[in-house]
Amino acid sequence: MPLNMENEDVNVNSSELKKKPTKKTKEMLDENAKQIEELHEQQRVLTDELAGLEKEEASLGDKSALKMKVTHKKFGEGTIIKQDGKYIEVKFADVTKKFVLPGCIADKYLEVEDESILDYYIKCNEIHEKKMSTELKIKSATYAIQRHEDAIDRLKAKLK
Repeated sequence: MPLNMENEDVNVNSSELKKKPTKKTKEMLDENAKQIEELHEQQRVLTDELAGLEKEEASLGDKSALKMKVTHKKFGEGTIIKQDGKYIEVKFADVTKKFVLPGCIADKYLEVEDESILDYYIKCNEIHEKKMSTELKIKSATYAIQRHEDAIDRLKAKLK
């Protein structure tokens, strides 16, 4: 006597064969979800911090460096002849060189006589470095979230 099984019965049986998550798998899924939540919170805090730094930077204002007199240890005295965003060109006696603001003045590659200008560029440089660090941390958190999401996807794929 042959067995008569209908397709519906076969489908039910195959769905019953799906793997149930083990205790360790559940723990791993929960841990990854928890890490993702913590990273999202870290991103929110860092985004707020970045907004604060941008406000602080805006409050400093934007001073033009054009026609400013500077001194370089190797090239001597020069004048800033061009400014394009954060890039400047300095005309020295024999050569014209390019530098990046605010770091070139804040780090004293180019020296200025006016202390208020030096203070301005030091503050700008500090804010710039903090912004770069914060942006890097935000990107790092984004990549970490992606890795945890990929781990969750791999764990779920094993259950199918």
